[in-house]
Amino acid sequence: MKIKFIISLLLIFIFVSVGNSQTILKKVQKKFNSTNDFTSDFVQKTNGDLNFSGKIKFKQKDKIRIEFENILIVSDGRTNWNYNKKTNKIIISTVDETPSIFSINQLINDLPNKGIVTERKEENNNIIKIDFNDSAGVNFNYAELYFNNSYKIKKILLEGVSFGILEIVFTKYIENVGLKNSIFKILPSEGTEIIDLR
Repeated sequence: MKIKFIISLLLIFIFVSVGNSQTILKKVQKKFNSTNDFTSDFVQKTNGDLNFSGKIKFKQKDKIRIEFENILIVSDGRTNWNYNKKTNKIIISTVDETPSIFSINQLINDLPNKGIVTERKEENNNIIKIDFNDSAGVNFNYAELYFNNSYKIKKILLEGVSFGILEIVFTKYIENVGLKNSIFKILPSEGTEIIDLR
């Protein structure tokens, strides 16, 4: 009798937790999908060590511009441009369907359907964790997405066998700034070396 009671309590706890995480996820998705665009400073860390810092500009649905000191990465959702300012070289490629740390739209809207979603709250963070198995078709074991109490993204953390723990921390996040589509393409100037991999 006690065992049945304990099992019943565990099942109730599990269903309430799953329902709560789906509620938080829906709020996050609603907030993100109602945001036209955003800009933010960011730092990227691997296994806790700082690798890069820069600025990110995102526009729905999958337009992204990442500005490092000497590198500019731009995508209009179909084509990627990777420009090295030092060497004056652009590599052009087709967008890879495999999600990465900067696949913000996929991380929030698509990947939760491919894994097990759980939610927790730490201090002022709403944290959504997505655990993946081998059939998910992603190159990482889990993703953690951190949001503030207004459901604005604060941090993305990915863990994978090949790269360890990869983390992006967003600061100075400003949404709905009216970014123009033209900043999500690069038109090479004369003298720029172009490597087109499409």
